[in-house]
Amino acid sequence: MPDLNIETRPGNAHRTRLFLAFLLALLMGVTTLPGAVQGADSVSDRLSAARGRQASLRGAMARQDRLIADLDGDAARVRSALQNTNAQLDGIGDDLRALRRDIAAATAAIRRQEGRGRQLREEIRQLDTTLSLLDLEISQGAEDLDARRQAFGRRLADSQRTAQTSLLEQVLNASSFADILSNASAYEAYAAQDAEEARVIEQDQVALDTMRAMQATTRHRTDQLRRAAEKAAQELRERRVELNAAKAKARRLERNVKALKRRQLARARSIASNRRQAAAIARQHERAQHQLERRIRGLVRQAQRQAEARRRAAERRQRSRGGSSTATYGRFSWPAAGMVTQEYGCTGFYLEPRRGSCKHFHDGIDIANGLGTPVRASDFGVVAFVGWNPYDNDPAYQVIVAHGGGYTTGYFHLQSRRVVRAGQTVRKGQVIGYMGSTGNSTGPHLHWEVYRNGRSMNPRTAG
Repeated sequence: MPDLNIETRPGNAHRTRLFLAFLLALLMGVTTLPGAVQGADSVSDRLSAARGRQASLRGAMARQDRLIADLDGDAARVRSALQNTNAQLDGIGDDLRALRRDIAAATAAIRRQEGRGRQLREEIRQLDTTLSLLDLEISQGAEDLDARRQAFGRRLADSQRTAQTSLLEQVLNASSFADILSNASAYEAYAAQDAEEARVIEQDQVALDTMRAMQATTRHRTDQLRRAAEKAAQELRERRVELNAAKAKARRLERNVKALKRRQLARARSIASNRRQAAAIARQHERAQHQLERRIRGLVRQAQRQAEARRRAAERRQRSRGGSSTATYGRFSWPAAGMVTQEYGCTGFYLEPRRGSCKHFHDGIDIANGLGTPVRASDFGVVAFVGWNPYDNDPAYQVIVAHGGGYTTGYFHLQSRRVVRAGQTVRKGQVIGYMGSTGNSTGPHLHWEVYRNGRSMNPRTAG
């Protein structure tokens, strides 16, 4: 019997053996590829879902950046509003109307900050949930990918064992040699599938590694957000305590001002028992002050010229030493510590004269405090007048200071202690007198006036 000899080219020997192994598997009734990797779709689906979640996380991060920026802006507004509030409370010129506005602004800013804090905590909760889902999907994807890799390895091992069987044995054990030859092209496709499967496994591994890195970055980012939220919550608690303290202090201040105003009103009734008498006193006092103003008008103009000349000389000396100009006409500082009991403008206090549409008009600001409280010059200037008003039936001791730019400031109801003299230059903040209760006064206080070119101005907004 002649030897059975199937000739093959050296380059095709290994491929032929693999073809035979595949076809032998078909002859044995195997309906799928031997060792075929299962679960590729589930891995791809999981990784695809994970990539979608991470894409949404990137969008969430951008939104959270804006939220953190808004939260920081709210915190800055809260601090600013509270600083203004505390400045009003701790200042020497309490403006209750401005104080109420500042407290309202601080309260509104805190509410906005609280709302954004709740939004940030909800964002963190959603991030934690998404991260947990991603952890599960990445873990399941890793398990599926590992199973695919192991199955692929087993199949390659089986192919290697088949390749070690002699070609004669493979042919003799086949039920149909004709089937082996006719299905050779199918085995070529099977070999190509191996290469494709290896490529897909490699791609999925790269995708899985990328998502793990993204997951670590996102978790770090979530921790940062959590710390930012905790910091914002702590600051908010501190600002809330500060705001509550400011509100309590403002309530005490308002009670004190109301009590002081009641005492002043009682004192006013003792000065004028009825409104007709009060109006007569107000008219007489206004005429007397106008007479004094006419008398010292020339002195005021002269003092203003001197004040401007002396300021310019002082500025030249400062510039020669390398300094800058300090000409800020109308930028007045507060002249005395105390509580404001009457603002500039229309008032219900009936000892004040009629002015335009106002039945009673107050042409300055009243600052109440104890007797002897220092009164200071509101700006650099020259003293134009010191003393009693000789035209007033019940005069108040006063100091008139002329400044540059046509400005004049008046300080009334002082104690009759001569601290400065007419023609004297005074610095901003220099003591020029002490709070008293001279003239038609309802108690120890300073009546502070500001004029420009002879026209009365609100001292708070002068300049």
